[in-house]
Amino acid sequence: MIATIELSSLAPEPAAMTIGVLERNRAVLQRATRVVRAAANFAWVAAEDQPSALRGRLAPQARLLACDGADAGVVLAWSGLAAARVAAWSHEPHALLPLAERDERLVSLIGWPAFQSMPRSWEIALATRTILAPHAEPTELRDVFAGAPVAAELRPRDPRDRERVVLEVGALVERTGAGPRLAARVGEAAHELIMNATYDAPIDAHGEPSYRHDRRAHVILRDHEVPIVQFATDGMQVAVRVLDRFGRLTRDQVLASLRQGADAAHAAAAAVVDPSRGGAGLGLWRVYAAAAVTIVDVVPGYRTSVTAIFDVDVGARDARNLPPSLHVFDHGRLGSQG
Repeated sequence: MIATIELSSLAPEPAAMTIGVLERNRAVLQRATRVVRAAANFAWVAAEDQPSALRGRLAPQARLLACDGADAGVVLAWSGLAAARVAAWSHEPHALLPLAERDERLVSLIGWPAFQSMPRSWEIALATRTILAPHAEPTELRDVFAGAPVAAELRPRDPRDRERVVLEVGALVERTGAGPRLAARVGEAAHELIMNATYDAPIDAHGEPSYRHDRRAHVILRDHEVPIVQFATDGMQVAVRVLDRFGRLTRDQVLASLRQGADAAHAAAAAVVDPSRGGAGLGLWRVYAAAAVTIVDVVPGYRTSVTAIFDVDVGARDARNLPPSLHVFDHGRLGSQG
């Protein structure tokens, strides 16, 4: 175990705080506040069940506000807190997508399944750590699991590699003990993310897309272009993460692509995919709609990773009715907060 706090450095309670939690349900408020406080290395957290009470306890340099999605608009409208980033949980997080598209301070839309007593604690902790330390390393698979998962890493270079990796990911899901339907969903997500990382991410010496012009082209990637595909599971959750070393995907593209996919979910693929946005329209929407949690990390000009997390015990039919989470961590924008 590595110590994360120095006891002598713990400050006394300040008059105004830079972290706040707003939740009308007091039991959930207490639980969420404990998670935020621990993830923030025991920083002081203002916790209230009424907006006016919380607003009165916040310092102008507030950095993180966590709340129920019903109060996200209220929190974002508070004046004098321009640097504060917001994580919101909701039983209908997709309804927050337009708000996130309008206001970049809303970075985490946490889906809260109705059968759970509170939003997933690891998601609240992940949002807290990332917002408070935006220059730290982007999300790793170990951030998703409570214990040490079993993991694999693959690097598809050519079309045969890509086909093999998708099959191997599906086989690993089934080896977990999950059924073939979940294996197919995870395999499809891996395929979509690998295709984006293969055709949309690489750029040439002039900064122009190398392969985006034709997704049917037989592309053999050079060493620095090969994406990294990671698989991990603890038996309860399955995660697949695809990383490229270009960092071209932006927050605006992610949200616009999801909106486009949501608006045309039943339309033909050609009506959904917009090549001008890097071809991620339908593929990214499919990943988001199928997964329990989607995490997008972008270090502009350096790397992009997209992580899709699936609940092993949730069947395909039930999964379609569960609220999907979305975290969009643009570390360039997060790092610019005051």
